[in-house]
Amino acid sequence: MTWEQEITVEGSVFQVTISDDHEALRSAFAEGRAVVGLWDGGRTDQNLAPAAYVVESLQDVDDEFLERMVRRRRGLPWNIVRTERLTIREFVPQDFASIPDEPEAGISGALFLKEESLKDYIRHQYGFYEYGIWAVADRKTGLLVGKAGISNLELAGQEEFLKAIKNNDTPVELGYHIFSPYRQKGYGKEACRAILTYASLAVSERIYARIHEQNCGSIKLAEDLGFRLIARTHSGSAPGLCLYEWNYP
Repeated sequence: MTWEQEITVEGSVFQVTISDDHEALRSAFAEGRAVVGLWDGGRTDQNLAPAAYVVESLQDVDDEFLERMVRRRRGLPWNIVRTERLTIREFVPQDFASIPDEPEAGISGALFLKEESLKDYIRHQYGFYEYGIWAVADRKTGLLVGKAGISNLELAGQEEFLKAIKNNDTPVELGYHIFSPYRQKGYGKEACRAILTYASLAVSERIYARIHEQNCGSIKLAEDLGFRLIARTHSGSAPGLCLYEWNYP
C-alpha cells in the first residue's frame, strides 16, 4: 500500500511517499520526493530501498516527522529545539564561515572551520545518529552565537570513567562552546538546559559531561543544570578530569 502525504516546509509544499512497495518507493525517490518505508513484520522478502527511514505504522507519522523527512531529503537542517532567545538546529555547510577559530573550542572544533569537513560531519553524524553538535543561533537575528549538543562518549584509556558508567552501552556527553562575543549572557545555560530536555527523550536518559577540575565556570554550569560528580581521573601533578552525570528527572 502507498500513501502520499503533504507537508509545508519553509513556505513550500512537499510530498512524502510512505509505502511497503519497493517500486513505489523507488519511483517517488527518483522524482525527488522524500520516501518512508512501511515495514511489515510478517514478511521476509520486503525490499524498502531506497527509504532511509522505516515505520511500523502510519500512527508513527506526524507533521514533525514528515518535515524532518523532507529536510533530510532536501539537505535542510533539522530544527532541534527553540528557547526564548535561541534556535538550536543542525549545522549547514555555509555555517563554517561564521565560526570563529577560538583555542577553547578544542581539537574537535577544527571540524567546523572548513566547509568540506563540516559537510562530512553533517552527512555522517546527523545522517546516522540524528544527534551531534548543533548550531546555536539567535532567534531574532539568526546569527550564530555558539555550538552545543550531544556526542558519543569516548572513554578509551579512562578506566575510572569506564567503571563509573557501568552498564551504559551507548553513553553520550554534553558539550558546548559559546563564542567569545556572546558570553556572560546566559546562552550556555539556556542552550544546554533545552538540549538536555530534548536529548533525554530522543537519545538517552543519562547524559555525561567531562570537565577539567580547574574549569570552575563549566563545573558551576554543570552543577546548576543538575549534573553530579561520579568519577575523577588522577595523573600525578597534572589537573584531573572530572566525569559528571545527569539523569532525566
